[in-house]
Amino acid sequence: MSTDGSDGSIYYPERLHSAEEHLAWWSSVPVPDEVLQSVMDDYKNSRTVTVNSIVGKWEAPKRQPGWSEAEFEARVRESGARHNERYAQWEAHIPEELDRFAVRDAVRMHLAWTYRYALPAEEQQQVETAKVTVGNYTGTPAEVSTRYAMPGYAARHPEAFTRLPDDNAALRRQMAELRAEVNTVSTTAKKIYAVDLIEHGYSSEQIDAEMRGEDPGAPVGGRKALKSFKRG
Repeated sequence: MSTDGSDGSIYYPERLHSAEEHLAWWSSVPVPDEVLQSVMDDYKNSRTVTVNSIVGKWEAPKRQPGWSEAEFEARVRESGARHNERYAQWEAHIPEELDRFAVRDAVRMHLAWTYRYALPAEEQQQVETAKVTVGNYTGTPAEVSTRYAMPGYAARHPEAFTRLPDDNAALRRQMAELRAEVNTVSTTAKKIYAVDLIEHGYSSEQIDAEMRGEDPGAPVGGRKALKSFKRG
């Protein structure tokens, strides 16, 4: 059995024994491009969810006995202003666009933080307080995860880091495209064949029979064939 995590993946990581091993492994584990592209594509929504989860929903303060109407309104305005200021601070902290040179390590540090529970308690503490640099930001794994809106992504896609990508999805798309092409070619070939039958004097009923694999019989002749199509 492997004891250094060499057999593990982000979907099925191996249990390591120290904070040093844990951070070293999570700092270099391969992250599939499918995951990275999904994180990049969803970043705008992930950022919004992350900020909202940190700041929370604003609620007006409850009116206290002895407050005048003017004082209550003033406290409501102050509370709203503080909420908006905090929201703006977090919006400024989490970049509007995700640095594609940082996304891989952002995923890694988010998972290093997520799976710290697999370590002994004293080692967990070391992971929680370790400082790492991702992109132009230095912080703990949790701070790095938040900086790049990973909590919002994980909330929106709870199985993204635990379910293996569907390797057959691309193959199924290719097969569907191929079937569509074959159907198009088949339809075109049938049309050409039908035109050829018309030119040889077959009626619309005879052509339908031919397409069904039945014996159409002898051609009825040009005029009769043309008349059958005019009736149709």
